[in-house]
Amino acid sequence: MKKNLSRVLRLLIILTAAFILTACKKLEVTADEFVEFTDQGFDGIGTSKAEFDYKEMLKDVKDKMKDERYSAARKILKNVTLTPETVKDVSNGQTVTFEWDIDEDDIKELEEECKLIVKFGDVEHKVSGLTPLNEVDLFKNLNISYGGYDTIGTIDYAYGEGYVEYTFDKTEGLSNGDTVKVTASLDDWYKDSYTDLNAYMANMGEKPASLTKDIVVSGLTELKDYDPFSSITIKYSGMDESGTAQISTDWSDSYYYYWEYALDKTSDLKNGDVITVTATAYDGTPIDEYAAKYYGLKIAESSKQYTVEGLVVLAGSVADIVPEGLEGLTQAGKDAIVSLVDGWSATDLVMIEDLGTVLGYEEDYWYSDQYTPYVYKIFRVKTHNDADGEFSFYWYASCNNGVLSDDGKLTIDPASYDCPSNHYSSWWGVSGEAFYGPSGDLFYVGFDSLESLYKTKFEDRSLLVKENTVNEDAPAAILFPENGAGEEPEAEGTGA
Repeated sequence: MKKNLSRVLRLLIILTAAFILTACKKLEVTADEFVEFTDQGFDGIGTSKAEFDYKEMLKDVKDKMKDERYSAARKILKNVTLTPETVKDVSNGQTVTFEWDIDEDDIKELEEECKLIVKFGDVEHKVSGLTPLNEVDLFKNLNISYGGYDTIGTIDYAYGEGYVEYTFDKTEGLSNGDTVKVTASLDDWYKDSYTDLNAYMANMGEKPASLTKDIVVSGLTELKDYDPFSSITIKYSGMDESGTAQISTDWSDSYYYYWEYALDKTSDLKNGDVITVTATAYDGTPIDEYAAKYYGLKIAESSKQYTVEGLVVLAGSVADIVPEGLEGLTQAGKDAIVSLVDGWSATDLVMIEDLGTVLGYEEDYWYSDQYTPYVYKIFRVKTHNDADGEFSFYWYASCNNGVLSDDGKLTIDPASYDCPSNHYSSWWGVSGEAFYGPSGDLFYVGFDSLESLYKTKFEDRSLLVKENTVNEDAPAAILFPENGAGEEPEAEGTGA
């Protein structure tokens, strides 16, 4: 009997110890095993949500906890969350990480008061099950068109997607075979609501197959070769070294009316000179740009050089005049002056100076490129009379009967020459190549200055002067008196 009682006591002691040990033992649980994940939306813009199921966790340990410990643990665990609660813009296969949001004091309370050890670690989740985005070709409905001509073509487009703005890396100056990159981006109208084109399309369950596309230019009309100088010719006229050039046009060229031509030099030309003609559009723009843009013409060159030719070659210098003729003209002029002044009763001849020679040509009025040679001997005549005192005037003797030989020599016949002429009327005074002296009492046949002689005989007649040896400031040959000393005026002049 005592033996049986002893066994019963030992059993009670064992059970009591077991109960005490069980009641004091801490329970362990891993929180990660009670997290539920929800993936939804479209691949690339989906969401992944993590939620802690604390009720399921407590269900596993409820039978092993006293009610008061269970209640305390439940109160703490129901406030435990994961951060972030939701991850946005995720894709299938992406790993997202969540972290536990719980105070260290709560973890310590669970362990010490509730005898519950909860292990909280970073939670990783691999996203899956998101609906794939439908791939869309943004360029499928884009209608590309080309305008203009090869090398200056343009590009334009129509249609395409209404929410897309299309840009081209090159829109003009295009040639057949050029590659142009087209880029698609979100139209400005939608940018207040969406960050970019991908975001806008994803909202519709779509994504772009590509945001760029290369296109090859084709179909531009080839430019037609055109020479703007084929419709003009250069006409030369005049004498060698003083020739002129002007542009003559071919009115049959239908494009001629759109161009303008300019010569860089039009006068004082000689055979062999190179002149340049430049062509521009009538509005001043470069002819190659204008012709290509509006008429499809390819201009090889906008300027062209021409060599002057065909100008009349005449005796070019006084040295080409046969000396005998020039000497005869000089003597004839001297004799005419002596005879002239001899006829002025009130005036004495003091000196005749040979100032030099002028060689020029006069173009025929009716026949261009035909010229008459003129040789002028220029004289300065010094006189004396009571009215004007010592006074000088200018005179000439000229021949226009010269003959040009094959070797370029000019032969003149001084037997036929011209000199200043005048007309006197008691009503109108003097006219022609004459003028009144300083006193106004006497008139002189000739010119009061070298400039007036030049103007009357050369400039007014458009004489083409080849050489002028006259130098009024240089020492001149004295033709009269022949001993070079001059004559003394009479003591008392009687006047004219």
